[in-house]
Amino acid sequence: MTTSAIAALILWSVLSVASLWVWLPTRPSAGKPLLARTATLVAVLVTLVVGTGLVAVLGAVGEPVSGPLTWVVISVAAAAALLTGGAVTSCVLDLADGSSRRTGVRVRRTVLRGGAWIGALERLGIVATLLAGWPDGLAVILAVKGLARYPELKTGPSSGAAERFIIGTFASIGWAAGCAGVAWALIR
Repeated sequence: MTTSAIAALILWSVLSVASLWVWLPTRPSAGKPLLARTATLVAVLVTLVVGTGLVAVLGAVGEPVSGPLTWVVISVAAAAALLTGGAVTSCVLDLADGSSRRTGVRVRRTVLRGGAWIGALERLGIVATLLAGWPDGLAVILAVKGLARYPELKTGPSSGAAERFIIGTFASIGWAAGCAGVAWALIR
């Protein structure tokens, strides 16, 4: 394994572990409005995107990883999709919630039960299907998720659940696909 691949894997691992502090406590603290955290959310997103982009560049310029070390790359990609994907999705949803509250009136948002777990499993499934060379698996994952959530999404237009579902799904899927692409750049 080349120095650039090792540096890429270390950077990706550090980004993944560091993103835990964002993913887990993403709800605004008591008495502090969400919009006061916008700069923090944008900084986290930029850091994760730029850091992951740097991992992709390091992977593209170095020698491809081969043999048993390919599994290390796949494991780090899955961890990155799982951990940084949770942070990215949470930040995007928080930013979307903040942008919809221009009037200062608080709208009670519907939180779909099990969303963090479903999103984590979705991201792992997407990385697995793409790295296995089975992109049709994306359709299966999305169909299962959509059909399972349909009863909760049809409850009413004022809850915002459908919009949050779409935004969260696109952010989660996009990040997981990006992580699979970065892994592909490392093992090509």
